[in-house]
Amino acid sequence: MANRVRHLGVIMDGNRRWARQHMFASVMRGHEKGVDTFIDLCEWCENAEIPYLTVYAFSTENWKRSQQEVSDLFRLMRRFFTEEIHTCIEKGVSVHVIGNLENLGEEDRQVIRDAEQMSAGGRKLYLQIALSYGGRDEIVRAASRILREAAEQGDLLTEVTEERFESALDTAGIPDIDLVIRTGGDHRLSNFFPWQTAYADLWFTDVLWPDFSEALLGEALAWYDSVKINKGK
Repeated sequence: MANRVRHLGVIMDGNRRWARQHMFASVMRGHEKGVDTFIDLCEWCENAEIPYLTVYAFSTENWKRSQQEVSDLFRLMRRFFTEEIHTCIEKGVSVHVIGNLENLGEEDRQVIRDAEQMSAGGRKLYLQIALSYGGRDEIVRAASRILREAAEQGDLLTEVTEERFESALDTAGIPDIDLVIRTGGDHRLSNFFPWQTAYADLWFTDVLWPDFSEALLGEALAWYDSVKINKGK
């Protein structure tokens, strides 16, 4: 039976706790291991014939972490987009970064643009990396975009359809998320794409993100399939 998940969302939680459990001096060791697992996840999704993957890499709330950790995280991000992007290209992954990128410096935004352009030919997996992203922030930005466009066109806006609102979201043109996987033990979405997950099924595990595996992904997909079979879908 073919996998039923078309669009998978993943909240990659637990990197810092993983580093502390393993007695590393810096939590960055957890983030580094988490990047390795994320790269593996792209391959696992291809193996499972999942065409769309969205991951929560850095939330708007993460800006509240220490300046040192934020700086280290963006150093790790730049390394991914300049070095690991070649792995994505080889695997046929098309990379797209979404979120409030105005919070990033111009150098970081250029690195992201370059990575997106380099991987644009990927056809095996459409990857969305949520960076400086928050669901409420996305909704506010989408509403502001609609109002701004209406004002520029001299349109007296009195009503907004779901279709028009969706067209203003970061994920415009991409199917909604079918299944959300969250590692690390918390059972909540934490501002992860509230509009796009309105009808998603949620699968939680206590396993910390760096220890996530292809076998666990298989468990989540099998659970999702069983849910849909029981619902007759």
